[in-house]
Amino acid sequence: MKGTIERIRVYSTKGDAGKDLAEARFIEDMGLEGDFHAIGGERQLTLLLSDYSQAVGRDDSAGQKEQEPMGLCVFRFKENICIRGIAPDVLRPGMRLEAGEAVLEISGETKHCHEECALYQAGKTCSLAGRNLFAKVLKGGVVRRGDRINEK
Repeated sequence: MKGTIERIRVYSTKGDAGKDLAEARFIEDMGLEGDFHAIGGERQLTLLLSDYSQAVGRDDSAGQKEQEPMGLCVFRFKENICIRGIAPDVLRPGMRLEAGEAVLEISGETKHCHEECALYQAGKTCSLAGRNLFAKVLKGGVVRRGDRINEK
């Protein structure tokens, strides 16, 4: 399993639109330096598989014939790291990943349906399900956009 870090984004305050970074420092047992979620615990970082973000039109991707229906979560979810090249069914809680100088551990899935979402009300599966995860920082260090991410 190999992927690439496509984007790193920090959110300095709640409700912030976020700022893309070329590189960032991950702090052991805390999270992303400067991110308001960097307080430790099991939910230190949020990951999004970028192949998903293109499928629902979050990126400017050309040539998409048909887009998946978007749920409310697509607009509410704020990822710290966007990863390209890893299938959603590969990552699971407890898995350790090496990215740049850092080592991360998948700590769970972040997807929770919102009752006010039209997809949820219609009984449809959200296209974000299984493609967004929490991780914690086991070993801190610098991570750069374009770094490979591998299972450790």
